[in-house]
Amino acid sequence: MRRRPGRNICFIPRLVVPVLAIGVPLVLLVGRPTDDKVTMGGRVGAPSVLLWTMMRSGSRMVQDLLTAQPCSFPAEEPLRRYVRKHDFNASVSVLQDLLGCRFSSRSDNLTEWVNKSYVSNTHVRKLCQAFPRLCWDGMLVDTLCRASCLRLVRVVAEGLALAFSFLQDSASNNHIVHLVRDPRGMLSSREKLQHGRYVMFYQHKKTDFFRNEEMDVSVLCQRYRHDLAVATHLARHHPDRYTLVRYEDIARQPHTETRRLYSFMGLAYTPLVASVVSKHTLGFYKTEGKEHPFSTSKNSSGIVFAWRSRLSYSEVERVQKECGDVLRAYGYRHFSRRQYEEEAASPLLPLPAGWAAFLSADIGDA
Repeated sequence: MRRRPGRNICFIPRLVVPVLAIGVPLVLLVGRPTDDKVTMGGRVGAPSVLLWTMMRSGSRMVQDLLTAQPCSFPAEEPLRRYVRKHDFNASVSVLQDLLGCRFSSRSDNLTEWVNKSYVSNTHVRKLCQAFPRLCWDGMLVDTLCRASCLRLVRVVAEGLALAFSFLQDSASNNHIVHLVRDPRGMLSSREKLQHGRYVMFYQHKKTDFFRNEEMDVSVLCQRYRHDLAVATHLARHHPDRYTLVRYEDIARQPHTETRRLYSFMGLAYTPLVASVVSKHTLGFYKTEGKEHPFSTSKNSSGIVFAWRSRLSYSEVERVQKECGDVLRAYGYRHFSRRQYEEEAASPLLPLPAGWAAFLSADIGDA
């Protein structure tokens, strides 16, 4: 059989040979039958998920739970660092490239994937440690992404309004998992990171982790309020492609909530996934130091309301005044001074079945 002359001969070793050389690490990362494509509502192909949330919402832990299958392909979003704030078109373009597995044409996406996913994803870390040069081969990363059973991108830097663009195509298999956390717990965690654990673990950093506006109660509540208005629309018009999850629910009932999210994504909740969920939420396993600011292995049900021991009632009362509508909509309890100081009542109420209906009319105009 004659070989065709030309540059195609050089292309084969660059992509195919490294893939074959990876062996076991590639199987660990991709590791699924080629016919295991998901079909949901006429949409064929592996699901793409945007985990939409805010900083210190427990999103790293939730990301690890949702990508527990070795064939998953997680990517950290680069919007916080690389895209100018409120540049809508640039943000959409970056996320579309991540979900579309276009790393070879975007060096910034590739750099972000290697630097961030290398740290947070076990399978990527094993691959990069064994074959460091391959991690910087954009074409190989494209191939791994396209072969995955799930593509997930975590978004923390932009409001939920940006998600509209990813649900317009009814034939796409894009999904939004909207993760929220009690604003009181989120602010407490940011405060602790800014002035405590971040300094402890990152002493070489000379700037604050959070910008001033990210520590402002009114700014945080306004972000929540805008996201609520969008969530109302998405829940009404895209119920099969948008879902809400509270951090507190997944921390207290990790298997129940994670199983629900896997069903939403169209993926099987396997024994392997269940073991990963236990690892990250029971706190029995030794991974990174549990006091590390970005640790994702801890007794989640035991620390989910730890903010109550850190915030004074005056701090809690201020958040309740600023975010009263948000707390009601998502089922978070308003505390009186007596309730808070006695620590008798749980901050968490059942999420109303029609939670979106709790929004006041003026939120949509905010």
